[in-house]
Amino acid sequence: MLNKIINADCMDVLPNIADKSVDLVLTDIPYGAVTQNGSERAKYDGQLRKIDKSGADVVTFELLDFLKQVERIAAGSIYIFCGIEQVSTVFEYFNKSKDFMVRQCAWKKTNPAPSNGQHMWLSSMENCIFAKRRKTKFNQLCKSAVWDYPTGRSKIHPTEKPLELIKYLVQSSTEAGDTVLDPCVGSGTTAVAAKVLGRNYIAIEINEGYAAAAKNRIEQLSLTLF
Repeated sequence: MLNKIINADCMDVLPNIADKSVDLVLTDIPYGAVTQNGSERAKYDGQLRKIDKSGADVVTFELLDFLKQVERIAAGSIYIFCGIEQVSTVFEYFNKSKDFMVRQCAWKKTNPAPSNGQHMWLSSMENCIFAKRRKTKFNQLCKSAVWDYPTGRSKIHPTEKPLELIKYLVQSSTEAGDTVLDPCVGSGTTAVAAKVLGRNYIAIEINEGYAAAAKNRIEQLSLTLF
């Protein structure tokens, strides 16, 4: 499964990965609440443009079961981008472990979309929980837990993170030749970052269309690198 885009439910694949066998887990899990529509958002009727991620943010696993697998597999660091309703659960899970150091981080969008700006503050940040096994590698020194990067305008996946941000995190927590796991790889940004930086990757995506898009990105990248 190394250096392949795997089209499958991550909860079917993760149990087959050995304990502490990947150097970094970096993923953007489905936020769930982002896709609220209809009556759930009725109080905003006529005020806010409704957000529809076309199923991309539908949660397909029990969060605690997912975290148990991630904790077991990770030999070093873990980055989990998550929705605001999930932050406490993810943070507390790793904070209870004597083996991990934990920090709440955030991606600050330097060019946030102006949607609904006439009614409220722009949505310009996303949460990320960073958990790191004690005494494992960290290649930064006194850097902020808030990461300033612009959001891309030509995205394949509706919740796609910017490549430069993902590359920064991969460089911060791995060395060349290490292995990066993304159980919810979407259109493949983590796999692309790993390949560009000389890391191995294990990339899993449940959606057939996004998995195909990720494979295409990797194939096109291979043509430019070699």
